[in-house]
Formats: sequence, structure tokens, C-alpha cells
Amino acid sequence: MAIRRMMIWLTLAMSFLQFAASAQTAAGRKRAFPFEFKDTLGSVVKLDDLKGKVIYMDFWFTGCKGCVQVAKGLHDAVLPAFREDTSVVFMSVSLDINFLKWKRSIREGLYTSEGEWNVFTMGMGGEHPFYRHYGFSGAPQTMLIDRQGRVVSTAPPFPGPALVEMIRSEQK
Repeated sequence: MAIRRMMIWLTLAMSFLQFAASAQTAAGRKRAFPFEFKDTLGSVVKLDDLKGKVIYMDFWFTGCKGCVQVAKGLHDAVLPAFREDTSVVFMSVSLDINFLKWKRSIREGLYTSEGEWNVFTMGMGGEHPFYRHYGFSGAPQTMLIDRQGRVVSTAPPFPGPALVEMIRSEQK
């Protein structure tokens, strides 16, 4: 029991430290690289279409165990806090190359959940210009963009209370 409490404490402390280290002042933020993804209906989703919204992006691929953990954390601890809030967009970005594999994985519900906007890199996977621009490699990978389309963090806290607080601070 004491070890479990210590692990929870350490997780919270690490999340806070990540939050403090990754948060930037609004004045020092850079505009996010413009992205284009396709959603499940085939519509193109662009950064400029989401002006005025806080955007949390979760990059994943089928078979990624860590991606399942991020999705579970979002489902359990973050999405419920913003269920009725249209000022925040949660984008679940698949790095899968195969379109049908991506659709199957969405249906499985391991990598994404209701409340997330499922988008696809149009078969480019890790070669997508947005993903490459930030030097990302592998998954899970997450990032947070503010209402003005500027990067808040390319390494926000693991989904939990610190991430909820970070997103809320961007809504102000």
C-alpha cells in the first residue's frame, strides 16, 4: 500500500515537472507547422480550420503498447473533464500506412475513444511533413497547440491531472 502511494506521488510529481519544463510563455511560442490530415469521412483537416481552439494531438500506430496506455489515460482522466467543451479538440492521429488497418484499429477502441477526432496521415505514417518537422520518431507522441495555433509543448504530461490543468490554462 505504501509503495502504491509512493508510485502515485512520483507519477504526479513527474507530471508536474514535465508540465513546468514544457510550458512556454505565450510570447515565446512558435506557430505550429501547418498540417493536413484526413478524417474518417475523407474530409481534409487543417490547422487553420481549428483557429480559436486548443488542440491536443496524440500520434499512434497499430501495435504500439505505449499508445494504448496514452489512449486509456485520455479516456479515463482527460476526456471526461472536457466532454461538453467545444473549445478543445482532441486529435487522434494514426501513423498507420494502411487505411483499412487504421479503420479496424479505430473500431477496436484500444488506440482512440469517443470524443477524439480520428485522423490519418494519408498513408505517409512517420514520413508525414508535420511529424517530420518536429523530429518525432516512434510513438506514442503527443503535443499541445494553443488557440492561436502556436505550439505549447511537443511533450505535454502523460494524460492525467497535470495535462488537464495544462489544457485548462490554455483556455484562458
